Amino acid sequence: MDNRKKYRHEFKYMLNKGWYEIIRQRAKAVMKPDAHGDNGVYRITSLYLDDVFDSAYNDKLMGLDVRKKYRIRFYGLSPKLIRLEIKDKKGEMVSKRSVKMTCGDYESILRGDKGFLSEERFLGTVGEELYASDKLVRISPAAVVDYVREAYVCPAGNVRITFDSRLKTMAGMDALNGKPNFYDVFDKGEIILEVKYDSFMPSYIRELLAGLPLNAESVSKYVLCRDFRKKLAK
Repeated sequence: MDNRKKYRHEFKYMLNKGWYEIIRQRAKAVMKPDAHGDNGVYRITSLYLDDVFDSAYNDKLMGLDVRKKYRIRFYGLSPKLIRLEIKDKKGEMVSKRSVKMTCGDYESILRGDKGFLSEERFLGTVGEELYASDKLVRISPAAVVDYVREAYVCPAGNVRITFDSRLKTMAGMDALNGKPNFYDVFDKGEIILEVKYDSFMPSYIRELLAGLPLNAESVSKYVLCRDFRKKLAK
């Protein structure tokens, strides 16, 4: 398995429903819906992990250019495809690497048991990295992040535009078993726009955002959900 870091550009914007509709119509005119989900729309749920120092959370708050996040991701609240992912960030550049996990692996993480990550199937993968980090700084579940993604793609420049809406979190950590109780994080229906590309982005894609009063922001769904969980705990 190729575990090398491959960095891409990533920019994020906060949208209201009006700006979302404008950009969405522009994107649909020149891009294709992602092959995943229903016409490019699908639900993503991630269990974010953090260490005893809350490094992923605090590094983001401090605005450090170099950061790392661990998460377990699945789709449509289904255990059919579960991935352990590491997201590395350097300024505006991001790299995502992943390895498949079983439902049993996921449940072991919830129990605090990471011994399975020492198995041969995880050698040379992000699983081995997580296992090593856990030995040093004890990594454990920190927050569930759940949202609906609408994605559009363009082969030129490997451009990907996504609209993430209905951001939710929960008081517990297990979104696959039982009946998880989700809470809306946003109260005005805000939408997070993400624009990703490799070495270049075609001019006609750049023009999708032209004429709109938007500025790239440092938006973290993980931090937003962590902060909301603090309110739930009060």
